[in-house]
Amino acid sequence: PWEPFEDPAVSWEKIHGQVVQAVEVKPDDMSEVEWRIHQRCKRELKRKVSSWKTITNETVTENHTKVRKGMLYGITFPWTEDMLHSADWGAEWLTKAMHTAGSLPKENRVAKVIPDKKYRITTGNNGGKFLFEVEYELPDEHLHTKLFAKIPHSMEKETMSDRLSSSVNKQPMELYEVNTSRLLEATLPTKIP
Repeated sequence: PWEPFEDPAVSWEKIHGQVVQAVEVKPDDMSEVEWRIHQRCKRELKRKVSSWKTITNETVTENHTKVRKGMLYGITFPWTEDMLHSADWGAEWLTKAMHTAGSLPKENRVAKVIPDKKYRITTGNNGGKFLFEVEYELPDEHLHTKLFAKIPHSMEKETMSDRLSSSVNKQPMELYEVNTSRLLEATLPTKIP
């Protein structure tokens, strides 16, 4: 059956059994980076929006060390700086994540992840943060190379209450923040991280 707000090409395929290949052309007044963001947001808006499943303190304390798939893209992800920079994750994982999210063209990949040893971010009550740089296999002026990661606080004595507060008491704030970037970046009047 037809779905409201469904892509007309999808509706046509359901009704007629034929795939319609629509080709969009970048408007002359749109930069390459704006076009990429527009295309990514358009694809994301076609996906089903995940609903938040409420979690408890027990959910966090019992599962904070387990590797699980994320709710938006279905891929596992590192939650510490050391994990991102490890051989198990690193450039290969970041390539997969960026391809899955649509922020890195499929013909390119992350060749190297470089920790930022100069600056340490120690502020922020919703999670830990760190900076890193990447090198791409194919240099691309439209891709950022200096990146910022937001991760949960660790469950160590000093930050456990902050972790539980941000993971339980402030849910689903992080999902709203991610969805704003993922779905609306092309339409917002300002640049967003």
